[in-house]
Amino acid sequence: MTQLYNECLRTGHFPEKRKIAKVLMLVKPGREEASDPSMYRPIRFVNTEGRILEKLLIERIMQHFYKTDALNKNQFGFTPQKSMVDAAMEVRQFIEPHLERGVTIIASLDIQGAFDSAWWPTLLKGLREAECPEIFITFHRTT
Repeated sequence: MTQLYNECLRTGHFPEKRKIAKVLMLVKPGREEASDPSMYRPIRFVNTEGRILEKLLIERIMQHFYKTDALNKNQFGFTPQKSMVDAAMEVRQFIEPHLERGVTIIASLDIQGAFDSAWWPTLLKGLREAECPEIFITFHRTT
């Protein structure tokens, strides 16, 4: 595993054979209408070595962000030790002073599949701007 990890860091590429996954489509509970594709939940079975390698690389990138304090303090999703409750409390603290003045309006968006359709050049630009080590930026995945 160490040799595979070091090879990824040296070359800047995630090995193709570690990207191969088997996908099983399961019908979501209580939604037996099988003709609608949104009723299915894909379960991805990835090569174990690839999954471990992916987690190691993600951990290294996150260490960089924590060490450099590059994450926004209002980032709650996918952040250890933060939850939806923390986000709700933050909203409450923001709103309370304004409630005395009258109407307060909040707009919240949950964009389904946002990351899946993210524009990769913009993501890579953001990593560079956050001064993430280049070795992590050069990793790419092909589909």
